Amino acid sequence: MSKVIDFFILFLIGILAGFNIFLTFVVAPTLFSNLDHRHAGEIMNLIFPYYFSSGWIVGIVIYTLFALKAVKDKNILKNFKLFVVGLALLVILNMALHKTVLPIARSLNVQYYTLLKEEKKEEAQAIKEKFRNVHIISSSINLVNLALEVFLFQYFLFRIRKKED
Repeated sequence: MSKVIDFFILFLIGILAGFNIFLTFVVAPTLFSNLDHRHAGEIMNLIFPYYFSSGWIVGIVIYTLFALKAVKDKNILKNFKLFVVGLALLVILNMALHKTVLPIARSLNVQYYTLLKEEKKEEAQAIKEKFRNVHIISSSINLVNLALEVFLFQYFLFRIRKKED
């Protein structure tokens, strides 16, 4: 049973990392290079809630699977402290993106296009600058999440292999 749980933990982390890589380095650049920024942004705004929520929900599922392992092996936390901390950070960062950064970015985007429609270009430009800052924060957190996902995958894989030896 433990090997099945290990497989699912690695599988889920791999899915998170793959989804992150695909959305960050394939989907977003393709949309923004082939559509105008407004429409590309609207499409990404449809995807982001699912993307960010899947990060923290799958993280909690991984925690649950890890807890099942801990029921049988009480000493597992000693060997996987960094994994648990990294996973907690991943869940928290995805929640922050989903529940805080995304709503702020959406609100700024709506304000920007409303001001443009009202032909208030100077005010719109100020909002656009705020959006850029939020986007930099969001992109940075997303890259940290990717690094965490790769780290968690590697760390868990090497620890279970080491345990088998």
